[in-house]
Amino acid sequence: MTSDTELEIKPEETQEERVITKKDLFRSSLNLGSLGMEFSWTYYKQMNLAFCLMVAKMLRKIYRNDEEGYRAALERHLAFFNITVQFAPFVGGVAISMEERIAKGEIEPERVNDVKAALMGPLSGIGDSIFLAVIRVIAAAVGIALCEAGNPFGPIAFLLIYNIPGFWLRIWGVQKGYELGVGFLDQAANGGFMAKAMTAVSIVGIMVVGP
Repeated sequence: MTSDTELEIKPEETQEERVITKKDLFRSSLNLGSLGMEFSWTYYKQMNLAFCLMVAKMLRKIYRNDEEGYRAALERHLAFFNITVQFAPFVGGVAISMEERIAKGEIEPERVNDVKAALMGPLSGIGDSIFLAVIRVIAAAVGIALCEAGNPFGPIAFLLIYNIPGFWLRIWGVQKGYELGVGFLDQAANGGFMAKAMTAVSIVGIMVVGP
């Protein structure tokens, strides 16, 4: 059985040998699927349609000479998906990194949805705490204070404070997810990243919201 560590990108594997480019990743992080995670939400599989739309063009590029492989990949990514929307491109980057290896026969196709499912819970816990409990509260506090002072910039300040970190995370996240690939799970588990991140976010949230 192949371990997750063995599935990490080999040092000698250069970007030129890989199908997906940084431009492809950047576009996916800001395309209709990525920005529309909530628009196509359903009770059945929640954000699955938007996730599939986010990665569809990259899947087409990976399976450009394999129509059946492309169709199978699309069907795979129609599985249940739900996450803090700003983290969706990160998971997309991980999934696309895996799809390149699936296309080469190095990973079983079922593994990609196992990894997506493993990332959904922890990243949603971190993401909701950061964006909903911390950044949104700070943005609202600044916006309300400006509005109370009669400053028309209040609503704009709220949107900027809340959205700039989110857009940055989308763009950086998809690149980092693709770079780390499936090995991210081993690194996060071995380094205790998830537990440390949740502790830090909880402390910041308590400081912002108060007792």
